[in-house]
Amino acid sequence: MRLRETIIKLKKTIANKNKELAQIREDVPALIRAIHQLTLENQELREQLGLPEPNVTPLRRRR
Repeated sequence: MRLRETIIKLKKTIANKNKELAQIREDVPALIRAIHQLTLENQELREQLGLPEPNVTPLRRRR
């Protein structure tokens, strides 16, 4: 009987993790939009203040 209880518990855990993962995947596009918007606003503020472009080395994209 303990094995069945363990299996049931693990299935519930998997279901909960799948829900959590689905929510994270739904949140990613909104976070990307927010980052993009903040980046644009930062660039505009730097231009208004006459600040030089930041010295940033872009990271390589993972594949």
